[in-house]
Amino acid sequence: FEPYRIPNIKPRREGEYLPDRLADEAIDFIRANRKKPFFVALWNYTVHWPMQAPQHLVEKYESRVGPGVKDARYAAMIEAMDTEFRRLLVSTGLARADGAGGLIYDPALTNTVIVIIGDNGSFGNTVQLPFDPNRAKATAYQTGVWVPLTVSGPLVANPGRDVAHMINATDVFGLFGEIAG
Repeated sequence: FEPYRIPNIKPRREGEYLPDRLADEAIDFIRANRKKPFFVALWNYTVHWPMQAPQHLVEKYESRVGPGVKDARYAAMIEAMDTEFRRLLVSTGLARADGAGGLIYDPALTNTVIVIIGDNGSFGNTVQLPFDPNRAKATAYQTGVWVPLTVSGPLVANPGRDVAHMINATDVFGLFGEIAG
């Protein structure tokens, strides 16, 4: 496998949202390397402190701040992350747009394993209902350490299931080793 190495990052351009550029670079790399095995790790750190949200999306959520949306910046970063992931899948041919804002994705039709893992949740001021801000990130409660992990692709033996076992982010390195042979 040939690892993807981020090229020398150029300085940010005025108004540029860096996660957009990183997604662009991953898309370009995938398109250029389709004929050989490769590994791409796209670290989408959009939903993280310090809050550096895309301003055009913050404005969309400012009028909705309330019990469902506590922080317009946080909501904007979630949408930006979702949008960039969708764009990567569609731009590389791993999925198709359905015309209603969703995706048509069949992992069995690809030769690609996709792993999505979160970090350890949100700080109290951005915790969304029904979760308790007093039991969020930086606490030992399950909701402070509980994060999503999704694995999709043709190598998944029993797709569509939930596994209740606790894992650590380092556990995915074993998975990557198995995939690489």
